Amino acid sequence: MAASGKTDMSFLAHIGELRGHLIRSVIAVVITSLVVAFFWDEFVEYIIMAPLKSTFPTFDWFNAFGQLTGFGVIYKEAFDISKDLTNLNPSGQITSQFFAVIVCGVILAIPYIIYELWKFIRPALKETERKYAGATICAVSFFFILGVLFSYFLLIPLCTQFLFTYDPFKVGNTWTLPSYIDLFVQLLLSMGLMFLLPVFVYFLTSIGILTPMFLKTYRKHAFIVVLVIAAAITPNDLYSMILVTIPLWILYEFSILVSNRVYNNQLNSQSNEIVKK
Repeated sequence: MAASGKTDMSFLAHIGELRGHLIRSVIAVVITSLVVAFFWDEFVEYIIMAPLKSTFPTFDWFNAFGQLTGFGVIYKEAFDISKDLTNLNPSGQITSQFFAVIVCGVILAIPYIIYELWKFIRPALKETERKYAGATICAVSFFFILGVLFSYFLLIPLCTQFLFTYDPFKVGNTWTLPSYIDLFVQLLLSMGLMFLLPVFVYFLTSIGILTPMFLKTYRKHAFIVVLVIAAAITPNDLYSMILVTIPLWILYEFSILVSNRVYNNQLNSQSNEIVKK
């Protein structure tokens, strides 16, 4: 009975500790969301609506690339899709604003959230694994933010410009504000999570679930999975799917290299232990 009671107390203490980490993470999101809300006008003009304008840096980069390669200016006409957005729902604007504020707050708070998650799982790790705490937090934050930046500077502006100007039936396109905000949030978060693939592969290889041989053997199957994911997180057009598939496949190939290095390090460690014995 005493042992059982001790186990129960340990379990409750564990849940209480998790609760503390979750509360601090939520507080961090609330604080960053309040910052976004306070600077809302700047966020709308320079971040949320910026990819919809021809003055966005991405279009200048592609125009410069076109001139450098001899294709000429790719985006010749000035445009501002944000002025063509409409709202048909009485609560559409306030819902979209709240949604955007929370998601931007979560993205800004990601490094701290990862830090809290690491503090929670740290006691269960070996001493050698704890040494890589800083590297792990930096790696997760780096790949997530890299995915967000890729989506923001390439996927969102190129997809929105293409889909809005694509008019084969000559009837024009009308977008609502909530639909754009949903697309904006979906692409940012989904690509941020997808770019964590090398980190997931690193941990799964470390605990023996994945091997580089497995990833190489099922490379063709993985490509189909990548295509399905690309179709699921994009507006379901071929142009967007290609833009997403290319970096995801590069990440998969990079993950094989990561898995191979972890696997070889494990083999070397086991060989050294055998030699010592």
